[in-house]
Amino acid sequence: MPVTPEDRRAKLGCVILRLFPKVMQIILKEYISLRGLRGKFQLKDVRTAFTKKEISLMEQLPCIDDFTVELCYKILRYENVMPEPSCKWGNIPHDTEVEVADDIQRIINTINDVISKKCEDISEEFYDEYLKKIKDITKRIDGHLHHDTCIKLYTTICSSDMNHLCILQDLTLMQAINVSQIVDEDGETKECFSRMSFVITDTFPNILRDVIRSSIHANRLYKLCIPHLRNFSPDQQNCLQDLDLSNSYGSLDVSLIYRLLKQFQLISPPTKGWGIFPCKVDNRLGDDVERIRYYRNQMAHKTNIRIERTEFENYFDSFRDIGHKMDINFFQKTNYEETIILHKTCRIDIHMQNKYINTLKELENIKLIFERTPIKFYWGNSFNRSLVQLRSIIQDEKSKGREKVRVQIIFQTESDIERTIDILNSLRDDINKGLSGIEFIVAKKGSIVIKDFGTHYNLLD
Repeated sequence: MPVTPEDRRAKLGCVILRLFPKVMQIILKEYISLRGLRGKFQLKDVRTAFTKKEISLMEQLPCIDDFTVELCYKILRYENVMPEPSCKWGNIPHDTEVEVADDIQRIINTINDVISKKCEDISEEFYDEYLKKIKDITKRIDGHLHHDTCIKLYTTICSSDMNHLCILQDLTLMQAINVSQIVDEDGETKECFSRMSFVITDTFPNILRDVIRSSIHANRLYKLCIPHLRNFSPDQQNCLQDLDLSNSYGSLDVSLIYRLLKQFQLISPPTKGWGIFPCKVDNRLGDDVERIRYYRNQMAHKTNIRIERTEFENYFDSFRDIGHKMDINFFQKTNYEETIILHKTCRIDIHMQNKYINTLKELENIKLIFERTPIKFYWGNSFNRSLVQLRSIIQDEKSKGREKVRVQIIFQTESDIERTIDILNSLRDDINKGLSGIEFIVAKKGSIVIKDFGTHYNLLD
């Protein structure tokens, strides 16, 4: 039995400095492929942030002889290779919680407790209690891993000679293991965004294809579209022609399916009407179609990929609810809820992250190209007739799914420009009624006239 507080602290220090790193290395080898971990590290697909020293240790993979307790802990925790402790990471496990992750948390807590104590704080009672805890931890881990390696290490280290002064000096250099701020937040944010993009770009289009497929045959829908083809963009016309050629909805995206469902009244409208986000209690099929359109646009229009964890959880709760109701709508012949759960929890590497983030942004780029193309409107001699025609054109473009309409008003003569613009400004609320995101560009031959029309203006050459 160590006689002095210094001896007791040095003995405990010897255990945490020599035993715990080896125990954590043993656990790491059991739960993860070291060669696989090296590949993930080289691809920058590891989910935690490393210090410079830890990076140099990771570069030695598959050798982990010098891995620290904290480095092993980071990998085991953030690579999701084991269930988290019952008490959650960073807390104190209950005595009845005895899984491997619980004992990993006990190892972390024991290290932090010992290095925080001064020599005079290490009483005989404290020493005996902690030594028993450490022995119990090694026995349990051996039991889980079906060997006796850890308890043998414990026995060897406890009986070995040690330089008390060196151990005490090493303890003073140790820092507490931070259990709350070692995750790579940028990486986690990117992963959350890509998981949501997975749903938006893969599952939601498939849901809407099932909706429209159950409502009308592809060939018949194409016949309905023929008189209106000129009102669709060239890309959309090509997609619609596939309805007739392939008799399939595979080429239709969320925006086009939404427009077709709405324009040809293929399903009952949402409770509050098209274009309005439903209340939580609104449970029509059209309400979930509206929710899908809303979430798709909201995600595609985000200016950055930052997603808070709470926001991520709320999104997936909503996605899962949509999937659940769609499964019921299709008499449990689909498994959309299960698919969405899988999107949230499946393994996803850096290449998949980039793929789905880029896919979502490509959808937005296509939309922006479409929305940035201004509609040319030639103002006629009759103010009233021109105003009616202008409003009709804007409404028609909004019905096509364009969230922002740019209108280039071109005057034939200069004489009435100022007076006409003043009248348009005075009537802008009436013109914009029920519409949003309208951008007017007022132009005339030889020069450009820009006026505040209640929205945003750009000069047009």
